[in-house]
Amino acid sequence: MMRLFITLLLIIAACTGVVAQTKSIRELRRMFAYDRALPLDVREIQVEEKDGVRIHDISYQSPKGGRVTAYLVVPAGPRRKFAAVVFMHARPGSRNNFLDEARALAKAGAVSLLIDAPFSRTGESKREFDPTVTKPEADRDIYIQTVIDLRRGVDLLRSRSDVDPKRIGFVGHSYGAHTGALLAGVEKRIRAYVIMAGAPSLTEFLRTSTIPAIVKTRDSLTKQQQENYFNTLAAVDPINYISYVAPAALFLQFGKTDGYPTEANARRYAEKASKPKLIKFYEAGHALNDEAKRDRTGWLRQRLSLR
Repeated sequence: MMRLFITLLLIIAACTGVVAQTKSIRELRRMFAYDRALPLDVREIQVEEKDGVRIHDISYQSPKGGRVTAYLVVPAGPRRKFAAVVFMHARPGSRNNFLDEARALAKAGAVSLLIDAPFSRTGESKREFDPTVTKPEADRDIYIQTVIDLRRGVDLLRSRSDVDPKRIGFVGHSYGAHTGALLAGVEKRIRAYVIMAGAPSLTEFLRTSTIPAIVKTRDSLTKQQQENYFNTLAAVDPINYISYVAPAALFLQFGKTDGYPTEANARRYAEKASKPKLIKFYEAGHALNDEAKRDRTGWLRQRLSLR
């Protein structure tokens, strides 16, 4: 009976990160609202052209304060209506992470926007996660700001005369997969989403992880602080959004040897995802591999009608 009781406690703990979120998708979407009438105030720092590709180092205004630093990668030559792709990097990471893929897509006829997450920016625009894990609202708001900044990126792309507004895609890895899933449940102007190594629930992971550093941080909090943190962050758990992506298409990529998410968690997450969807597991860890890179490039070419 004692073993059964302990098992039930573990099951409840593992599930709480998901079931703690009781808000409807309509209520959740309100967190990511912003005023589209605000000026983008795009500023160009410099332009580099090489091998038929132009890389614009730019920034634009964030509705949540500060400036979003980004690369705009554009095919050189005559302007026409191109498809577009928004990229979001992992944590740690920066807009440089996907620059090679953006160059390759430019040669296939796509404009790419690669933004820095708030924690990768400099000066007054930089926002860090709280290392003491005692400010859940501040941590939650970094996820919200990232999604709003990505939505503003869509505004920027759609404002360009060389972008086809009906052919916009998204690629996000790890942190980018997390925020990408939130974006996919909110932003309906994107046609295709690639979610790389995305986990269903950050709060579930933090609540149940046996990684020593996470256990130490968790044990530094009182039970009340723990519950406050988990319940606050549950509002931005990807599993609460992944069922509401349609009619946009999803391509979910996972590594079989990834520790976060595990294969079991990844399969549970994929099961909840809306259709149309493609799910693929690779003989790889969290970073995935070249096969996954080729697959997502091919999938985007098909979905966005690239050369």
